[in-house]
Amino acid sequence: MKKQFLSLFFATTSIIVVGQNVAINGTGAAPNTSAMLDISSTNSGLLIPRMTTVQRTAIATPATGLRVYDTTTNTHWFFNGVVWVEMLDGNLGWRITGNALTSSGIFGSTTAQDVRFFSNNIERARLISTGEFVVNNTTAYSGDLFSVYSSGNQYPISAYVTGASPVIAGTFSNNSTSNSAIGVLGSINSGNGTAGVRGIGSLTNGNGLSGIGQSSNGFGLRASSTNASGTGAVVTGNNGPGSYLTTGTGLCAMATTVAVWGRGNDATQGIGGIFSGNNQGATTLAGGVGAIGVAQTMGVAGISNSATNGINRSGGYFDTNAGQSYAYVGARTAGNVNRKIEGNGTVNTTVKDLNNNLVVLSAPESPENLFQDFGVGKLENGKAHITIDPIFTKNIVVNEKHPIQIFIQLKGDCNGVFVTNESATGFDVIELKNGKSNVRFSYFVSANRADELLDDGTISPYSSERFAPAIGPQKLIKLESKDLKAENLNN
Repeated sequence: MKKQFLSLFFATTSIIVVGQNVAINGTGAAPNTSAMLDISSTNSGLLIPRMTTVQRTAIATPATGLRVYDTTTNTHWFFNGVVWVEMLDGNLGWRITGNALTSSGIFGSTTAQDVRFFSNNIERARLISTGEFVVNNTTAYSGDLFSVYSSGNQYPISAYVTGASPVIAGTFSNNSTSNSAIGVLGSINSGNGTAGVRGIGSLTNGNGLSGIGQSSNGFGLRASSTNASGTGAVVTGNNGPGSYLTTGTGLCAMATTVAVWGRGNDATQGIGGIFSGNNQGATTLAGGVGAIGVAQTMGVAGISNSATNGINRSGGYFDTNAGQSYAYVGARTAGNVNRKIEGNGTVNTTVKDLNNNLVVLSAPESPENLFQDFGVGKLENGKAHITIDPIFTKNIVVNEKHPIQIFIQLKGDCNGVFVTNESATGFDVIELKNGKSNVRFSYFVSANRADELLDDGTISPYSSERFAPAIGPQKLIKLESKDLKAENLNN
């Protein structure tokens, strides 16, 4: 069947009809076979029906796909078979290459519906209709406006900044007047080695994590564990690994050189650190102090765990001005002798004088380790036997090398006395010239302290010491410190 060909010419424009295809152009070319209407021009366009919104919505039973230009909204509209839909243009639609905005734009939903973000056909993030934003999940963490979920070795949030100091990888602030306001809250439920918040500072003066509190009860950094055996924070230095106690602690600090350094900058009242136990509050000294321990039972305890014999070690060391006055406490010397306190200076106690002023009494000291006891006795027909307290006897050594020393002071007139039959258990007092006096006397006993068998099977040889070598003061090493500038803390 032959196709009908109709050609109409109007001035410079022709209408060509070929079968059901129509062409409008100025060249007389036939219409494209794939187009019902083929319009061609180099100096004019297609103008579709124009009408107001009222006129558009008044069209009776519009056909699906019907298109008009709305002069009220100045946009094109089409009917999708159910409702009229505004067609997107450069100002309404977001392009994948970005939009050249001349004023603020809106991206999202104008209704109470979530906005979902996909990649590789998998939902990666969601802006919830109630305002919360969540990454890698479909629901936000309870109470959080911004929630990030991760699994495996992924960090929920990582921020890196390059450039000259100071730079900030992230700032989280809370301007609420509530005392419980929190700038950053980190929470973790998994096992060993995980952390709720992790900060990394890679520049010379970079801070991995910086927190600022701007009120007396607002904290720059607060870390806590809700587990009964949890640790609030683990802090490590010198690129070393961290450790924690399985029973739980508030803070675990570890470093190759110095784990914790505290300094009070006030020249008269500064305190390096206060540590309270047994649920006690803070106590300080009026003149400041390097460190204070407060507890119901024991404020400070120092423990040396070394089990190596033949070396000097102690539970504590105290020094004034590089060895001018020093003391070891709870020490064990290289000779394996236990010491309560060893140092220079004197052993003193304080008492009050007649004006209630404090004065010092000094303890006598000897080159040997001696125990002493005192007592009274009485001659009966010129003789007396004194039994030494068995507890005293148990803790002294009496032999040819270590004789017991006994001194008698008579309390009445007689021919004089001498001491015989000395042993660790007692001694006899005899009147001279076979006297038969019945007078009182006092006595003073001194003997070397017996050696002590310790729990580890070693012996502390007290009895053999005489002018034993001293440990000597420790060499103090002053570490270099640098003060942080205020802007490094605030930026």
